Amino acid sequence: MSHAVVAGAPGSGGVVPGWDRIGSAALVHTAQAVAAEALRAPLRDVRARVTGDGRGSLSVEVTAPLRVPVLGSGAVPTEPVLVTTHRARGTIADRVHAITGRQVDRVDVTYASSVVDVPRRVR
Repeated sequence: MSHAVVAGAPGSGGVVPGWDRIGSAALVHTAQAVAAEALRAPLRDVRARVTGDGRGSLSVEVTAPLRVPVLGSGAVPTEPVLVTTHRARGTIADRVHAITGRQVDRVDVTYASSVVDVPRRVR
C-alpha cells in the first residue's frame, strides 16, 4: 500500500505558511557561545551584542578576555594575537550564519581583560 504525501502537510517537509524568527536573546547567546569557543575563552567571561541592519544581515560585537601564557613559562604563542583574532572573527561569522541562517557582515572583537592560560593537569 502506498501513501501519498501532500505538500505542506505536517511531517511532509513541505512548505507551511508562517513565520520563523530567532529572538534577539537567542542570537546573542548563540554569538556568545560561538565567540567563546573561537577565542578559547570561558563562556562566562564573554559578552556579545548583536544588531541587525534592517535588511537581514547582522553585526556582532564581542568583548572577551585575551588568553596569555603563564609569564616565565617560556610558552610563546604560535602566532600574533591579531592573526588569531582575525581568524576567530571569520569563524564567528561563519558559525553564527551556519546555526541561524542569518548573514553576518561584521564582527568586532574587543579584549577588555586578560586570562592566564594555565595548562590543565591530567589526572
